[in-house]
Amino acid sequence: MKERFEGGNSSALIASLKRQFDSGDAAVAEAIATAGELVEYKAADTLIAEGGEDNDVFFLVAGGVSVVVKGQEVRTLKAGAHVGEMAAIEPSQRRSASVFAEDTVVAIKMSGAEFSALADKFPGLIWKSVAQELSRRLFDRNRLMTTPNEKPRMFIMSSVEGLDVANEIQTGLQHDVLATVWPNGVFWAGGYPLESLELAVAESDFGVAVALFEDIVETSRGARNSAIRDNVLFELGMFMGRLGRRRSILVYPRQTGINLPSDLHGLTPASFATGDPSTLASRLGPVCTQIRKIVRQLGVKTPNS
Repeated sequence: MKERFEGGNSSALIASLKRQFDSGDAAVAEAIATAGELVEYKAADTLIAEGGEDNDVFFLVAGGVSVVVKGQEVRTLKAGAHVGEMAAIEPSQRRSASVFAEDTVVAIKMSGAEFSALADKFPGLIWKSVAQELSRRLFDRNRLMTTPNEKPRMFIMSSVEGLDVANEIQTGLQHDVLATVWPNGVFWAGGYPLESLELAVAESDFGVAVALFEDIVETSRGARNSAIRDNVLFELGMFMGRLGRRRSILVYPRQTGINLPSDLHGLTPASFATGDPSTLASRLGPVCTQIRKIVRQLGVKTPNS
């Protein structure tokens, strides 16, 4: 997409950059374009990583980004906005948030030193922007004080036959969530399964159900269809009731003849291709990517979520 703003299309770049700082000033836009590098990111790419030591500033030309603190999305930004300036102003501090591309993003990437030079050239605009950013951070921090989990927690439920799939998802998301796979660590000796399940629901931010559709049901017309095991269906229902449909994810093999209960319509589906067990990790790669995007977007539960 960035070719739309390169070479002979530089006027489109300047028009977009004139929205920076709400200035409408061509001189500001020209200064940003000259001092920075035009870059492009795909959806889910990382522009800024929380805890990082870099201090680049990004001026968004096209697309949008999600700002995430400790796994929770605190706001989104669109073309015309900029992000990362606080690290340039105070280079001794690490990045306090991650920034992910929501779709294809085109931006001007500027070093912290170049941004400081820009601030010297247009001090009124830059320091007003910094003051506004500090105000937004204070508001976001107040909201985050109620965050119950430091890192998103996920409960992955499955029948015994689907545990290989569940374990592979747990491995694929190990850097994104604290995942617990049933029955590992949930149903302990002497505990009641229902009470244990209720506790898992209360402590989780996301629920993933692995359904291999092992059971066969016969319709009133004599047709035979694959169906979800009752225990998996029950557990998924508990998560939908507590977490909501957006945080409840159904993972299942992509095949014909599947009978999905009508009351599960509307939750988040994630299907994977069937194949040899040796290729399971690669076949579940797209599923893990889809779940990772959901986790980054929704973050941990809060009293208002």
